[in-house]
Amino acid sequence: MITIAGHKIVPTIFPDKTSQVWKLPEEVFTSPYDIFWTFESEAEIMHLAQLKALLDKRDFSANKTLHIDCLPYARQDKDVSNTSTFALHSFAKLLNAMEFDSIRIMDPHSNVATKLIFNAHAIYPFKQVIDIIDALGVTTVIYPDHGAEFKYTSFYGGFDNRYPKVLIGEKERDQQTGHILKYELSGDPSGQICLMVDDLCDGGATFILLAKELLSKGAKEVHLFVSHGIFSRGLGVLFDAGIKRVFVKDGEMHVLKN
Repeated sequence: MITIAGHKIVPTIFPDKTSQVWKLPEEVFTSPYDIFWTFESEAEIMHLAQLKALLDKRDFSANKTLHIDCLPYARQDKDVSNTSTFALHSFAKLLNAMEFDSIRIMDPHSNVATKLIFNAHAIYPFKQVIDIIDALGVTTVIYPDHGAEFKYTSFYGGFDNRYPKVLIGEKERDQQTGHILKYELSGDPSGQICLMVDDLCDGGATFILLAKELLSKGAKEVHLFVSHGIFSRGLGVLFDAGIKRVFVKDGEMHVLKN
């Protein structure tokens, strides 16, 4: 979904399946321009390009900022082999061609995104995490891997200074399938109220295994915060693993009752 000045961009779809962004209300054309994008389909990349071109036509010199809620292709951030594509690199080329003055990305998966995308800035939901830590009485912050540890301690100071106990997970993967076999922890979670912190939860395998490891080592409670919740296997699998409460940047997640 793309919005500007509170107006949702709904392009016209023609019989030949092409689209056009046009006939926008006049109140949209008020500078500076802030465009908000929550990715729902690849077609929106074309709609975004058309919107940017239309804004440039009306006021080329005005500042135009793109706010991306969850960056598409963020996890495809490596050139793995000649049998797979470096999708984030391809996507960055498309964004760069649009020439936004600034692009603000909420908690990208890695710093590769801000290196590839022109004028890109990563932003993080630090206040939300701190509020959750205070509300739950969290005594230990858990990073699921060293990548998360590096990102959060590097970009917003981490939690080490305010909350002395920080544990890091060490994954052991099956080299053939990529599946996580087990977790090792960098310290003892016994008796602790733990909050796992990361950028994204898809199926949840990482957090399920980590929660089970924490609880087996005597953690009092285990909670989860992720900036972006896909939850492709549902929330139930997380709660069944012993995770007590699940939060995203916009609030707490609940299983809907029939």
